[in-house]
Amino acid sequence: MKDGFAERFEKFKTNKSTFAFIVNPLNTNTNEINIELFGSDAGSLQMQLLDLKTKDLWSGKFIELKSKLEELEVQKCMHIAQHKWTALKEIPQVEALIFGAWNSLPECYNEEKKLAYGLLTIFGSTYSCKHAFSCMNIIKSKV
Repeated sequence: MKDGFAERFEKFKTNKSTFAFIVNPLNTNTNEINIELFGSDAGSLQMQLLDLKTKDLWSGKFIELKSKLEELEVQKCMHIAQHKWTALKEIPQVEALIFGAWNSLPECYNEEKKLAYGLLTIFGSTYSCKHAFSCMNIIKSKV
């Protein structure tokens, strides 16, 4: 079982830069990003990323995002250390902050947004597919 998990999660290590893109596109090297799964155009992505890095208004969104995420982690740690479990529920969801940052970008950054949304939906869509197949197997076994 241990080997199975190690094998399955090995892809996360090899795609570390790709996943880091979601919260830190400003420090991402486009040559290290695996875009083939998302149908993004490498040239357009590079140009849009260059443009994003040079525009203070848009790059500031991700600097602010990183700061907010760090702040949230500090709050979570403080609540956990003080055993304030109900206070943890009141902390904003990380996903909402990330989607908010990406949603604020104009459509001229469509390749970056396509990649980010694709990465952000991987786990939810995988869960939904596995759940659907599981339900189909249950239905199939009863027929």
